[in-house]
Amino acid sequence: MVQVATAEAEGAQALFCHIADVIGAQKIKQEYKSFLSGKENASSFFVKYKDIINKAYITGAVKTSKSKDIIIKYIENNDDWFISSLKISQYLITEIDNISTKFKNIQKPNAQDLFYRHGDEGIMGVMSKLFKSANDQNAKAQGTKFFGDINKWTPADIYFVSAKAKKLFDNLVNDPETKKGNLTFAELNETIGDSIASGDLLPLSLKKVDKDVVVKQVNFNRKIEEKLLAETFCKGVKKYVSMQGTLNYTNKSFKLSYKGGRDIRVLIESGGQTGDLQFRHTPASGGRPSKGFKTVLSYKGSSALGGQVVGIPILTNLISTVDQQFANKLRGTFNKHYVEFEKGMNAYKTQGGGDRRYNSSDKGLKKQFNDDVGAISALTIMNPLRKEIDSYFKIKGKKQDNVVRVLFAYTASRTINSAPFVIAKD
Repeated sequence: MVQVATAEAEGAQALFCHIADVIGAQKIKQEYKSFLSGKENASSFFVKYKDIINKAYITGAVKTSKSKDIIIKYIENNDDWFISSLKISQYLITEIDNISTKFKNIQKPNAQDLFYRHGDEGIMGVMSKLFKSANDQNAKAQGTKFFGDINKWTPADIYFVSAKAKKLFDNLVNDPETKKGNLTFAELNETIGDSIASGDLLPLSLKKVDKDVVVKQVNFNRKIEEKLLAETFCKGVKKYVSMQGTLNYTNKSFKLSYKGGRDIRVLIESGGQTGDLQFRHTPASGGRPSKGFKTVLSYKGSSALGGQVVGIPILTNLISTVDQQFANKLRGTFNKHYVEFEKGMNAYKTQGGGDRRYNSSDKGLKKQFNDDVGAISALTIMNPLRKEIDSYFKIKGKKQDNVVRVLFAYTASRTINSAPFVIAKD
């Protein structure tokens, strides 16, 4: 399986929804069974429906941010996403009317191309502009943008929309105050909520599924969301073997030896479901030292990630709303030890052959590069951070629960400023 490429995967889901609509849910179900039995594969599937796919892109029935050929190649190399796209497309075609009777006003598949579009300007582009205005307004009022990216406001990949709703949001995005960055999240989310309630809009987030498809409503009722947050707790830190090793370098030599792990996982329970928050430094970008840092939410038994916080600044800003002292400690520890990491990384690249490994076409050497820079990150940054995170979250207390709650709400797009959406996952 290749690494998940978001644009390719989400584009594939839009394409498969169109194919399912054209050939019917029963035929898609048969394709799914044929794949499981070995009678069908991604390549033969795309050959079989070549004419439908080509026509979809020519007519604009399907529009994706990545090209048709790139999406097909990605799915041919990734069976997980092939089967997930088959499952979700079958479910949506057969069950969309049953998600909620409120959505009766939304036009059926084949009545409009927006159903199959990922990244189109017609609705997703409009939503992006509305989000930017509200995020800018929050920065004016609070001194900082509430969201680091649009996915924390809404993770919707596809919108089902009526002509009435499209006109409503076109008017809102063209409002002079919106263009000045004066739209509030309260007004924006209320407009979205009202459109959902009237059956004119359905923001849908599609996740990879391995098992049965489950559809859930998120941020439809604030009381329900607050109850879920109240039922979210810190359950300690997952046991680990920290990275052990040596990192020695001079002007003329470099030596690195290591073994062990580098990620930190804080265990959580939310609404009776167990999971964890994974803290990880992403050490390299383009082969060069990076300050990238991710805090990723995942659930036990689910194929899809629950969301993530990107970057130390946003992570520590969120934590500071509960515990300023702990936030300062994490920020200070990362900044202090990043200097040591950068020094080690640069020495590895110039004295240890890092550039040669990173630029190699040999997959083994490429993997060696990734393993090595991960170890340098662990020895210089993650081990010091681990001490702070472990000592903090191993204590059972209200602060620990509240820090987990604020991180859970942000990563899962369930904050007070997040928009209503429907998620399809397993």
